[in-house]
Amino acid sequence: MKRLIIIALLIATGCTSSAPATSAVVTLTEFAIGTSAAALVPGSVDLTVENAGEFGHTLVVTNELGEVVAATQLIGPGDSTTLSVDLDTGRFEFTCRIVFESSDGALVDHFEEGMRTDVTVGS
Repeated sequence: MKRLIIIALLIATGCTSSAPATSAVVTLTEFAIGTSAAALVPGSVDLTVENAGEFGHTLVVTNELGEVVAATQLIGPGDSTTLSVDLDTGRFEFTCRIVFESSDGALVDHFEEGMRTDVTVGS
């Protein structure tokens, strides 16, 4: 139930700004990524990355070619970090790339479970 409430809050408040921003808060939780800005300005951008989940997560920023532009280290539950990144105009994907083995031996891929979102840079 707690996860559903957090996900609902992320959906309801995840993209609150319509004008491109120079900074954003990126919230990570189990199998969802929310951002405080729907679009970012080209150039230097500061991302405050908060882990509101129960498990460790990362933030990986990739460009349209799938190239990694920036990434955080593992962010523990309740922790946050700032990631400064220089972004060109275009579309970027924010993802968590954690993969772990569950107690029943199945691999759980955070990306495949939905921890990804597209972000526009520029107008």
